[in-house]
Amino acid sequence: MAKSITYPSVDFPGPPRIALDIPDDWETLTVPGVQLAAAQPRVDGQFRANVVVTVQRFGPDFTLEAAKAGLEQRKAALPELEELGTGQIDVEGTTWIASEYGYTQPGRPTVVQAARYTIIDRGGVATDVLEIVGSCGAETAEEEIEMVRTIQDSVSLDLS
Repeated sequence: MAKSITYPSVDFPGPPRIALDIPDDWETLTVPGVQLAAAQPRVDGQFRANVVVTVQRFGPDFTLEAAKAGLEQRKAALPELEELGTGQIDVEGTTWIASEYGYTQPGRPTVVQAARYTIIDRGGVATDVLEIVGSCGAETAEEEIEMVRTIQDSVSLDLS
């Protein structure tokens, strides 16, 4: 006898609904494997600040510490990494791992990134890891990193 399983369902929760507030002049982008992406208008010769949101599903025992370990592994692979700071922050009752760093790829300008990770319990059957990464060019980072953080702070989730 066969049984039917469905998505979404109690056993397989659907994806969270995610909203961000972005500046009026920013453009939305469609990027494979990414749930949300937006970038400032294109300016010739300048790095385009952007924010990208991804969600990955893991088993119910996945922890914020495991998400942090994944972040550290990803950063370790970046060329000429300069760590600016990593720690936990609380935004509207949600705990996030927050890390800011710069890196330089050969022949390209230095990029500054602000990465945030949190985990979402999906009723004890799964854990979703929500990642919000904002990027800007090092030459404009002083002004743009605050805009990126403001966008990250605006995130809202709906799990219904």
